Amino acid sequence: MKRLVTYNAMAQHTGTWLRGYDWNIYGCGTYREPKSGPHAQALMKRFMERLQRKLHAPVSYFAAMERRWSGCGDSPIAVHWHFLAASVSCEAMAPMAESLWAELFGNAKIDPYDGNRDGAHYVCKLASHQNGLFISGNLDQLDYHGPSDLLAAAANDPYVPAHLKDRVFGDYLVVR
Repeated sequence: MKRLVTYNAMAQHTGTWLRGYDWNIYGCGTYREPKSGPHAQALMKRFMERLQRKLHAPVSYFAAMERRWSGCGDSPIAVHWHFLAASVSCEAMAPMAESLWAELFGNAKIDPYDGNRDGAHYVCKLASHQNGLFISGNLDQLDYHGPSDLLAAAANDPYVPAHLKDRVFGDYLVVR
């Protein structure tokens, strides 16, 4: 049980941190055919590079590879991605990204990001899990508007379940 609590607390802290950025899109992308982890990682980076070229502007992103079955409505495949992205050139970014993913790799569900929903927390649900793999790019180009102390923020975060609020302690999750 202790491992589960640690996993939940780290996922919630990471989600709180991610909510501090002004994302434009939230997405899930799968592949037409099974991919290995390293190959999928290279393809995600390629996707973000191609999206930058289409937008003619840098794209900041945080992506989580999940090794569980998902098909985004189509045939399920084991390795898929959940991601957040932002760009100064964000007009029509969601349909452009969805079309690009479909053209390159397979099925995708990409929507405008809604900060009032739990997309940032969902993307990091595997934080500290053995199957969790995260990649990011250009985060330094985004302004951070979230809490500087993630531990203190957990006490007031409605996403953090009441039974975990007393288990979010320590001195290692402060954004500097």
